[in-house]
Amino acid sequence: MDFEQAMVYELQAINGLSGKVFPSAPEEGTVAPYVVYSSSEGEPIMTLGGPTDMTELSCEIHVITESYEQLKSLTKAVLDRIRSFFQRVIGQNGPLIRSISHVEPIEDIDTNTNYHKSSFDIRVRY
Repeated sequence: MDFEQAMVYELQAINGLSGKVFPSAPEEGTVAPYVVYSSSEGEPIMTLGGPTDMTELSCEIHVITESYEQLKSLTKAVLDRIRSFFQRVIGQNGPLIRSISHVEPIEDIDTNTNYHKSSFDIRVRY
């Protein structure tokens, strides 16, 4: 299981997100709440001693909900789950996460759909 598969597995375990974690865009007709993500392929980490067995990647995550209250609650749940990746294998036989960090979420509202959105980036080493 690669990082994206493992992350989806983990995030879908959050109440309300089963089958609602998508790369790039939700499936047609999907109603909020859901999570959309995009991830880099990752880069091998090089040191002065040469290549290591670690990879670093970045991932952009968007939490989409129908209400502001739900946005706050679900964003917290997603961040708590992501923070829990530190120093453990994620998913089913996925990668061992050696370090993880994220930036503070930025909140917004889509005036066309009235959906609330929280967006943040994470950086992962595994």
